[in-house]
Parts: sequence; C-alpha cells; structure tokens
Amino acid sequence: MLNLLALEWKKFRKNSVVSLLCFFYVLFLPAGLLLLKDFDTEGMPIFMPGPQTFYSFPGVWEYLGYAGNWVVFFFLGVVAIYLVTSEINYKTQRQTIINGMSRSTYFLSKLSAIFAISIFATLYYAIVAFAIGVYFTDDWDFAYALDNNWAISRYFLMSICYLSFALMLGFLLRKAGLAIFVYMSYVLIIEILIRMGLRWKLTSGELTNHFPLNAIEDLMPMPFWKYTEMIPTNIDFEFLLPMKNAVIVSTLALVVFILLARFLLMKRDI
Repeated sequence: MLNLLALEWKKFRKNSVVSLLCFFYVLFLPAGLLLLKDFDTEGMPIFMPGPQTFYSFPGVWEYLGYAGNWVVFFFLGVVAIYLVTSEINYKTQRQTIINGMSRSTYFLSKLSAIFAISIFATLYYAIVAFAIGVYFTDDWDFAYALDNNWAISRYFLMSICYLSFALMLGFLLRKAGLAIFVYMSYVLIIEILIRMGLRWKLTSGELTNHFPLNAIEDLMPMPFWKYTEMIPTNIDFEFLLPMKNAVIVSTLALVVFILLARFLLMKRDI
C-alpha cells in the first residue's frame, strides 16, 4: 500500500493542477470561517448566533466543518477526478497496465491516494479548528476543546465519501470536463430536484433525506439549522438526518461508490 501511495506521489507531486487545488483547500478552509468574523447578527429578522460562536469551542468544530464541507467538495473532489481522467487522457493508465501492473493493483493505488488526501484534509481541519478555538476561547482545557461530537471522524468520512464519488465518476465518464460537470450538477442540482419531486409523491418527506449525497452533506451540516427559529414553519419533517442515520447511509454509499469504481475499471476497455 505504501509503495502504491509513493508511486501516486511521484506521478502528481509536481502537477500544477493538483498542487493548485490542494493549495486552494488549505487557503479557503480557514478563510471560509474567518470571513464571518465581522458578521453582524443584530437586527436579523430571525435568531442567529453571534460571531463568537463560530470561533470558540465547541462551535468552531461544527462551523469550520460546514465550511470544509464545501471546500472538500469543490476542490478535493476535483482532485480525485483528475487523478483518474488525466491518466486516461494521456494513456498512462493503459501503459501502466500493459507494462504489468494488474487492474486491481492500479485501482488500489488510486484508492490509497484518495484515502491519503482525506487524511490530509482531516488533519488540517483538526489543526485549524483547534488553533482557532484556542485563540478565541477564553477559558478552555483539552477535555472541553475535544468535546466535539466526533466531528473529526465525521469530517474524515465526509471527505472520503466525496472523493470516492468523484473517483467513481472519473472511471465512469473518463473525461475530466464531463466528470466534473456531472459531479457538480448532481450534488448541487440533480439530487435536490429528485428529492423535491419525490416529496410530492411520498407521505413522509424524511425518506428523501436518505439520498447518498444529502446524507454525506449532513455529516457536517450547516449548524444554523439546529436552531428551530431558522427552520421554515411549513417544513413538516426533520430538516437534517439524525447523525446516526447520516453515518450509516454515508458508509453504505462509500462502499457502493468504491465497488462501482472498481467494477468499471475491471470490466471496461483501457
């Protein structure tokens, strides 16, 4: 596994696209939270927490996690697509397999790469959240600071789920532009429209919350929604999945994405 990861590192360590996208993740994760520093909640028509809640323990874990939800989706998900489609485009995937690497080993190298990226993303999230929380929390201790409702584990699961979904689309569509377009469109538009359409047909709108990408998003949801004042009065179902449900559905989706990605590589022409 380490040898395969080292091979992926040698392939992409000097790649400008991968480097730029990872740099954007490093830059925009803290920026996504720090932009709220001067956010004024006074005079708002609905209750919203003050900016201090965004930065101090334990709120910083949730608010930075929500910022990371978007940053991982936009930047690191595209990295996962690029890891596959660039090799298909430049015929290096085909050459690697012809030269003797089995398809299973090749797939394992890509899987190890997205796991490594997810670990990097999670460690960076934990360091940034802890640093911001220490700076903005007046009285804290390690027990209080780390009381975060498994936020670090949820963040890792969220990251690897987004990247595995992107990896699957890379193997399915094989062209970077098309895969990125479908990746963005499905998460931001298509699944939402499907869920909205099903809510007209189903008695319980809660069932539509169990769609895979919605469950993944609900691992690190917008923390504002925990305040009942923020939920529209015409919503007659739970706005967010219970965390246990989100973890179960996301884990099942992760397994499906990985198995589908492997199936596509094993069965399709190279």
